[in-house]
Amino acid sequence: MVKFVSVRGTRDIFLHEVKKLRYIERCCREVVSKYNFQEIILPTFEDKQLYQRSIGETTDIVEKQMYEIVDTKGRKFVLRPEGTAGVVRAYIEHNLKNIFPLKRFFYFGPMYRYERPQKGRYREFYQFGIEIFNEPSPSSDILLIKIILEVFNKVGINGVLYINSVGCDRCRPQYTTELVKYLNSIKQSLCNDCKIRLQRNPLRILDCKIDTDKIVNIPQITNYLCEQCKTNYEEIKQLLNKQNIEYKEDKFLVRGLDYYTNFVFEYKVHSLSSTQNTICAGGRYDTLIKTFGAEDTLACGCAFGIDRMMELVTIPKGSKTDIIKIGIGTVSDEYVSKGFEIADMLTQNNSKYIVIGPLCKKSLKSQLRLFNNEQCKYVVIIGEEITQNKVVLKDFSNNRQEVVEINFLVEKINKIE
Repeated sequence: MVKFVSVRGTRDIFLHEVKKLRYIERCCREVVSKYNFQEIILPTFEDKQLYQRSIGETTDIVEKQMYEIVDTKGRKFVLRPEGTAGVVRAYIEHNLKNIFPLKRFFYFGPMYRYERPQKGRYREFYQFGIEIFNEPSPSSDILLIKIILEVFNKVGINGVLYINSVGCDRCRPQYTTELVKYLNSIKQSLCNDCKIRLQRNPLRILDCKIDTDKIVNIPQITNYLCEQCKTNYEEIKQLLNKQNIEYKEDKFLVRGLDYYTNFVFEYKVHSLSSTQNTICAGGRYDTLIKTFGAEDTLACGCAFGIDRMMELVTIPKGSKTDIIKIGIGTVSDEYVSKGFEIADMLTQNNSKYIVIGPLCKKSLKSQLRLFNNEQCKYVVIIGEEITQNKVVLKDFSNNRQEVVEINFLVEKINKIE
């Protein structure tokens, strides 16, 4: 017999891990909804050229990590490696600038990248992302940071904020020239990938995890910023200070995507692996929309790494995810119909209740054993008492039971809770 297992780099998520993922997702949704973000559900695959033009042809994602699909007509598509490019494509395609007065969007779902799997890094992974269009810096940048902090506070994560400016099309070329001069002087000591990047996209070398110790003396991009970029970066730092938001400047921070301009940031948690400790990152991409032929549009965004957050989050007791399982037991099959009525009553106006039962052709003893194995907290037992509109409520936590009128059943369970 052929034995099938999950594909390397993917995983099955179940039991408490599912609850944790949904808890984090719900917390993210609750926070962004307070700031009038609208959900957009993106296709799982897009035209390959969308990512080549937006992310950059010489980035690791495009060169090494994309999952390509060729259809029967020879057209090339890619499983989405990130969400921003898809949101921008939708923004232009559907003319969303004229539909939404406030152009704030969020998305959630799986992304796909061919990387070496390890703890906290999968080939199929989950992201929750937010994008803001047509809102100027620095207020929109600070809004992103405040939303991230609110989410972290909600789920109990303490991250360290790292920031930098990668300049713009006016000042970056001068910096790139100086950077190449320096890198050429140490070229022989660089890894093979960085030697290629030196010819094609030298800024990517700053993001290399192998050559970090060899480029400690590189020219700092913040020394080459034009007046506008310098002023913007200083304004952001001043606002962060006024908001009492702690941060560290990182001269190596450029992010792995070519569309970023000016302000970029990462939140890291140092209790995780040093190569997998970024749990949220983003920045500005003011020129991206123009590259797709649309008019110049201010834009910024970020994405949460849900898989890494799951390693850090513990669902608090009493949260909405802390559901109550209730078994519906019957003394005999003649009470099954009434069992469904009571199950409907329990779940109709109470999302925290999960009911199991009623079940046919099982003795009450077998039903109780099943409910106990399923970790039901209570069991409603339907027998002769039903003729008086009553049932037996059994509490598995203390093994006590009492007769309760059906009309007061929900009230009784809530009182115990």
